[in-house]
Amino acid sequence: MKQDILHRIFFDEHRHWEAFVTKHGKNIRSVVLKEIEKFRDCGNPKKGFKLMACEGCHDLKMVPYRCKGRFCTTCSCGETEEWSRMLTEDVFQVNHRHVILTIDEGLRTLFLKHRDWFKPFRDEGVRLIKEYFEKKYKVTPGVIAGLHTFGSRLNFNPHIHMLVTMGGMGKNGEWKPAKDYIPFEMLRKQWQTVVLTMH
Repeated sequence: MKQDILHRIFFDEHRHWEAFVTKHGKNIRSVVLKEIEKFRDCGNPKKGFKLMACEGCHDLKMVPYRCKGRFCTTCSCGETEEWSRMLTEDVFQVNHRHVILTIDEGLRTLFLKHRDWFKPFRDEGVRLIKEYFEKKYKVTPGVIAGLHTFGSRLNFNPHIHMLVTMGGMGKNGEWKPAKDYIPFEMLRKQWQTVVLTMH
């Protein structure tokens, strides 16, 4: 089984993943352990495969089962692309903005200790955006929100990604467009208040 660079980093002879689990095991969420184990065995024919035969030339091809895990560099890419494709069919064809809300680096260890804060963290971000649109434009915007617990450098960095419609539905059910931006300073100050008053 050919291993990609991430497999080699995690599972080569230096045993980086095992060392990391030994050192930080109590801080690793069970879902992370599960996803890494799925990733470890992805594409391993010893874990199962399909055998395909050409009826013409009788050539055989073995296709190992994939893990379909969120962490897997092979599987998650295809899943993400499919999710994106399906999403484009379901969302309103209006202007959207990508909003990211994060927390200060000094507060991240609190989130490691209080993992039950993740859902309220995301929900508060959505509430903040909805309240802005309801007060400013008297509409309910469309919001798709996802919580990411790691940054691009694979460091623990809880943050929220939101796709926000630039406008929303009024009480009469009609679409009302909004200005093509969300005031950064206002959002920043309100988000700071939300984070600092979470408990």
